[in-house]
Amino acid sequence: MKKLLTVLCGGFIALSLFVTTGNTVKAADDCGCDVSPVFGAEKNKIVAELISSQAFKDAKLSLMYDGISWKGAKNIEVIVNHTHDNALMVGVPYYTQEGSLMMAVFINGVYMGLAPM
Repeated sequence: MKKLLTVLCGGFIALSLFVTTGNTVKAADDCGCDVSPVFGAEKNKIVAELISSQAFKDAKLSLMYDGISWKGAKNIEVIVNHTHDNALMVGVPYYTQEGSLMMAVFINGVYMGLAPM
């Protein structure tokens, strides 16, 4: 009887995972913009160009002087905003001395500042 009850309860739980409706994920900032992330070789090319640019080097030096550290190019995010003349937006993660994550924002290669994550 215990095994039958266990199987029935397990089946009910498994079935409820597939039948119930979940919450849909929505963007936290729905600006009505037409944006698309960039991946693969195209992203690597854009990141390489940004990292070698003088704007990035100046921003990195300034942020490191303020005690904010860059943890590498692995988590850099690249987005194209099609609504605003295909603006190329790049977010570079930095960590403060307290350990909080900040994103250095570059739009078309120009440093725009830090944004909290």
